[in-house]
Amino acid sequence: MRYGAVSICRFVAGLCIVVGATLPIYAQEADTTRLQEVDVRADLLEGGEDRGERIRRLIGNVRLQQEDTRLRASQAVQFPERREILFTGDVLVIERGDTLRADTVLYNSRDKTGHARGGIRLSDGDVLLEAPSGLYFMRSKRARFSEGVTLIDRTAVLTSLAGEYLSDEKRADFYGDVVLVEDNASLRADTVTYHRETDISLARGNVFVERVDTTGQADTKRQLVRSLLFGDRAYNEDSTGYSRMEGHPLLLRIREDSTGADTDTLMVRARILESSRQDSLERIVAVDSVRVLQGDLTAVADSVVYDRVVTVGEDGEDIRRTAAWFFGNPLAWFRNNQLSGDTLQVEEGGEEAETLLVLGSAFAARADSATNRIRQLRGKRIEAVFEQDSLRTLSAGPQAEAIHFRTGEDGLSEGAVHMSADRILLHFRDGNIDRLEAIRDMEGVYYPEEILPDSLSLDGFVWRPERRPLKREFLQRVEWQGRNGSRPSDAPDPLPKPMD
Repeated sequence: MRYGAVSICRFVAGLCIVVGATLPIYAQEADTTRLQEVDVRADLLEGGEDRGERIRRLIGNVRLQQEDTRLRASQAVQFPERREILFTGDVLVIERGDTLRADTVLYNSRDKTGHARGGIRLSDGDVLLEAPSGLYFMRSKRARFSEGVTLIDRTAVLTSLAGEYLSDEKRADFYGDVVLVEDNASLRADTVTYHRETDISLARGNVFVERVDTTGQADTKRQLVRSLLFGDRAYNEDSTGYSRMEGHPLLLRIREDSTGADTDTLMVRARILESSRQDSLERIVAVDSVRVLQGDLTAVADSVVYDRVVTVGEDGEDIRRTAAWFFGNPLAWFRNNQLSGDTLQVEEGGEEAETLLVLGSAFAARADSATNRIRQLRGKRIEAVFEQDSLRTLSAGPQAEAIHFRTGEDGLSEGAVHMSADRILLHFRDGNIDRLEAIRDMEGVYYPEEILPDSLSLDGFVWRPERRPLKREFLQRVEWQGRNGSRPSDAPDPLPKPMD
């Protein structure tokens, strides 16, 4: 070690003391790969030994510079043989735009790493990371935390039990009970990778997402829409409003009125759930083995597209309109009514009645409660109209056909009617058929009970009650993840590979 221009040097019992308020102290250390100069300065230097190891104590305004790395502290202890320096007292590390503050930092000049402890605050100017301890790699500008970490971004707060942050890549990899909070949404998972520049996050293992939206302006009409999403893997791109959930995903959408009472609940199961937001439109796409439950309505299909549009009316109130399209062998059930066709479409808007349209090979079937025979209705198009969650009318046409089984006042079967018309309309009361109406070009055949064929069915007959999903099937493998971070007991372990 060379001391530069030293005017005072006293040796007492092997201890060398260098005094000077502005005295610079230089040290040059060799590296196995290249020669690096380490410039160390302090107000006071004390040289000596500690447990047989040569040390140097630096006191007051300690400064270190090695290439682009700078450290500042109140004091430090240098271990020349290990090429390490322990900085203590309001330590500041500056590395090409990164600043790290901590109570202590053990700096290794050979590999340019710093073990920091106590009140760590790492920032690159846009993001702040806080942790009790961590390891910072100066060359790659990478920080590793194993005792808990919090990332505070301009729009999000991310916490976990452990993780890494790569400053140049602006990427965070967090592990263990990860929680990401953004405005009116939050995410929990076993692991989360968060790309700050692109606002893309990848979550794996026991993923739970919650989003809360408010519609309506007046207190009496204000509604809270709470969306809960469960799955094994999630991808989210905040800048475009696109997200995708895989691994047995489940969507729960709960609508609450101004009193907090649930007014409507939507459940969706599928192999993949995708959602996107653009202006006033929110779209959900469910792919493969889709199951839907909303009130008394259940449905299955190969794929479903669900649109929700919120606009503001002339009186300033929010107008909410929803529409869902079911594709690929769709089946829908409302109580004991079954609907099938090429495409199913459900529409709901404002105070209007909800409608369910069946397009292409439309077929409706209903088990007769008295005879257990299957009442049938078919046409190019079937429309079901609901009011206050009750089925009011069911109409088919054009080229409508129906098979209607008749019962007497005593409840005994009185045969069946096979009719056709341009349009056939069924009216319901309290869930039961109140009357049947045929419009234009009506024809019909009456079969008394004694000559009724054993198998009387329309072309394209469909009756698949075994495919009707049950409510308990939607909630399998799901456990509410509250503030205590409870984990589903039967959920699979997180996958080691990221999503494609």
